[in-house]
Order: sequence, then C-alpha cells, then structure tokens
Amino acid sequence: MKEQENREREQELQDVPSILEKRRLLPGDRVLWVIVAMFFAISMVVVYSACSQLGFKDGSTAEYLQKHIMTLGLSAGILFGCYMLGARFMRRFTWIAYVVSWIMTLLPYFQPPINGAHRWLDLGFFMFQPSELLKIATIMLLAARLSALHHRIKQVRLLPSTFDVRKWGSGREREIILDEIIPVVSPIAFTCMVILPDATSSAVHIYVASLTLLFIAGIKLREILKLLGVSALMATIMLSVLVMFDADRLDTIKSRVMAWAGVQKESQGRVQSVMDKYTDSERSRMAIHNGGLFGVGAGRSVMRARLTHPESDYIFAIVVEEFGLLLAFVIVLLYLWLFFRALRIFEKCTWLYAGLLVVGLALLVTSQGFLHIGVNIGAIPETGQNLPFLTQGRTSMFCASIAVGVILSISRQVEQGTLVPPSQSAKDKEI
Repeated sequence: MKEQENREREQELQDVPSILEKRRLLPGDRVLWVIVAMFFAISMVVVYSACSQLGFKDGSTAEYLQKHIMTLGLSAGILFGCYMLGARFMRRFTWIAYVVSWIMTLLPYFQPPINGAHRWLDLGFFMFQPSELLKIATIMLLAARLSALHHRIKQVRLLPSTFDVRKWGSGREREIILDEIIPVVSPIAFTCMVILPDATSSAVHIYVASLTLLFIAGIKLREILKLLGVSALMATIMLSVLVMFDADRLDTIKSRVMAWAGVQKESQGRVQSVMDKYTDSERSRMAIHNGGLFGVGAGRSVMRARLTHPESDYIFAIVVEEFGLLLAFVIVLLYLWLFFRALRIFEKCTWLYAGLLVVGLALLVTSQGFLHIGVNIGAIPETGQNLPFLTQGRTSMFCASIAVGVILSISRQVEQGTLVPPSQSAKDKEI
C-alpha cells in the first residue's frame, strides 16, 4: 500500500508544471534565444571596436556605440514582433511581402547610384538595401509553393521536357509549365533578375539557397542540376549584355577577382606607404595572422585603419585580430548551432510549409555568415556580404532579426501545439 501511495504521489508531482514553466515568458526554442542573446552581446563589442577609427575621424567614438545600441534595440523589437506572428498569418501575406519587396528592390534603378551602385533606398534616417528583404520573401514564397506540391514533389519538373515551343501547348507539357515550373522557378528567376545587375553576389546567394531548399523539399537532384546548367548560361548572357552598357560594373567584378587571385595592376599614382600596395583581401588575411589564438586585445587592431569597411565587409578579420581565433571559433559554432536548432524545429513541425520556412531562413542566415567568413580568409573573392547580427549595417541586422524571429515564432507554435495546417477548403487553399 505504501509503495502504491508513493507512486501516486510521484505521478501527481509530475502532472504539476514546474515553477519555471509557469513563469516562462518566451515559449519556444530556449537554446535559440540564448544564441540570439550571444550574437547581440558580441555584436555590441566588436562593432564598437571596429568603428573606433571612424569615431576618431569624426571626433566622437561614443556616437557610433550609441547608434549601434539603438540598432540592436530596434532589431530586438523587430525580432519580437515577428516572434508574435503566427505561421498562418505569414503564409496568408506571403504574396504581398514578395511583391512589395520586389518593387522596393527595383526602385533604386530609377534613382541616382549610391556608392556606384543601385542597391540602396534612402529612407532619410538610414540607407536601406531592399534586396535583403526580397531574399526573405523569396524563401517564404518557395516554402508555400513547395508545400502545396508535397503530394507529388518527386515528380516535379523544373524545365520542359522539350525545348520545342510548339509542343508547350500540349497536355502534359502545359501541365508541367503551369503547375510546376511557373510556381517553383518563377520566384527564383524574378528575384535573381532584379538583384543580379548591381548585386551579383546577393543574386548568387539567394539562388544557391533556393536550390538547396528545393533539394530539402524533395525535388530530384537531376532536375535541380538541369536548372543550374540553364541558369548559368542565361546569367552569363545577361551579364554580358549588362557590361556592354555598364563598363564600371565589369571593372568592379574584374578587380575583385584579380585581387582575390593575387593579380594586380601597377599603381598609377605614387605609393604613400608599404600597406598601400596590398588589397583589402590581403589586409584581412594579415589581420587574421596578427590575431593568432588570443588576439592583440580589444581596440588594438592595426588593420581596422587600413581596411575600407572594417565595420561591415571585413569585421570577421577585425574580430580575429583583436579577440583571436577562439572568439572566431565561437562565432562559427553559433552559426552552426543556429542551423542545427532550426533542423530540430523542422523535424517537429506538423506543417510542411512551416518546416520549410524554418530551414530556408536558417540556411539564408548561416550561408551568408559563411560567405562573409570565406571572403575574410581569402577562400572566395570579395562579395560585400555582411556578417549577420555582427555588422554595423542596419539592413543586415534588421533582416537577420526578421528571419530568426520567424523561426522562433514557429518554434513557439510547435511547443504550444498551435501549429495547425489550414483546412484544404476552397476558401483556404495553398498558394
């Protein structure tokens, strides 16, 4: 009897929620909240240090810290706002988000270039790069359309079975084009077309991320490789036409590739110092070499005064120089950790749209981080991709916060059991 009473008492205790669960204010993936907090804390330190040479020029180093703290505060607000939204709400407004962000990305082409490129919109209080928002909207639209095709995803074709245009009106070819190619390929194509002319690296980034999402969704690798081949040919033709009208764009691409390969033109002017003979790519590698395992100390970087954009394009190199490879290793682990937490959320999702959205956004953030690191260590040519959560740029901070906020929102719904797919009635169809 006594043993039975003890077992009943233990069962009652298990049924009673713990105090911690009762007082928990932010349901969802707790580890992901910790990762975000660590990114914000590291960002405050490294951006302030990287921006200090700008402060010396302007006479106030504290001003840049105040601006970045304000950026972090706004980013936290954006993240929390996305966290409060539901997956069904996001899916319902996917088309609106895509169209608006696409138009915003197109607008800079009708305005004078800023820093030699048509990438930014001047919003008055800061310069916004709408292509980053378009990348998120593209992942949202792809997740919605791939989930609508989940029942026959293995049979989805990404290209017509014949290139004879006269046969495209026939039964099967018409079905392939209208029901498979247009829904899946058109978002990728329209996004890359509007981004490619003035932000080639961003177009390549979203293109590769999109193809990876197609593979994760279950589309055959053979179809993806076919699309990759045709896209490479079309992109080459498009860039060839563009450089005929924009020689400066060709010079930019050539100079970046030459700098990465170590092939440089002789200086036309007088060399002011020994360091002037080196490119930013080489200086970033020097900064990493100077840092070693433990770094030279916060605020003691030499290369931050030599690099063109140490607070954005080359902030990883400054992190290594000042704080060493140990902190750099922690940053790499945080990005990997974020992605694997997203995979765990994906496994728990009962709605394919939400799962694909989580993986796609996590892939977008982490791949951009590794692109930035690859440039800084000299593995790939300069791309201009910021380090998500850790750079001064407000666009990068805001868009990374949107992406992770959506992931946290879905993890919250998974935990609360509210992630329920919509009914398949005529009034509520998949996109």
